[in-house]
Amino acid sequence: MPDPTDAQIRAALKSVITTAAPLAVVFDWWVLGAEEDQWAGLLRSSLDASGGRNRVHGYVITRSGSDPNESRAGRTRRDQVRRSQQYAILALHYYDPASMTVANSDAAFNLEIDAISDALDDLTTVSAHLAKAEPIQWAINLKSYNGELVHIARGLISIPTCT
Repeated sequence: MPDPTDAQIRAALKSVITTAAPLAVVFDWWVLGAEEDQWAGLLRSSLDASGGRNRVHGYVITRSGSDPNESRAGRTRRDQVRRSQQYAILALHYYDPASMTVANSDAAFNLEIDAISDALDDLTTVSAHLAKAEPIQWAINLKSYNGELVHIARGLISIPTCT
């Protein structure tokens, strides 16, 4: 199988996220722009509403870098470079301060992040374009955007594209 293209990787990541988080809006490109205070508004999902208002519930996928696993020193022309592309996934999820039960927004968001991670780890169901991916790493926190508190996660996944 040829190495996956950037578009194939993004589409495969979007498919995994959409399946694990069906109420979220998912963009497979950087839709957010530079003004962080507007991010929450851009990730309001029409599928996830409460009290007549769409809640912040969305994901953005962007390529964040590449990592050569082998230096050029000592390599002959016949040798292949091993390279992996790194993709960042930014997730914003509404914070619900009214729900202090087990089914609160923190628990719901963590379940969703775990479902995405599990799907990416499951080689029996993941797209062939993601089969060689390293396990995703997440940093999770709370942040205020324009006075609205949201859960935020930044995931980083490396996918070998040249072998």
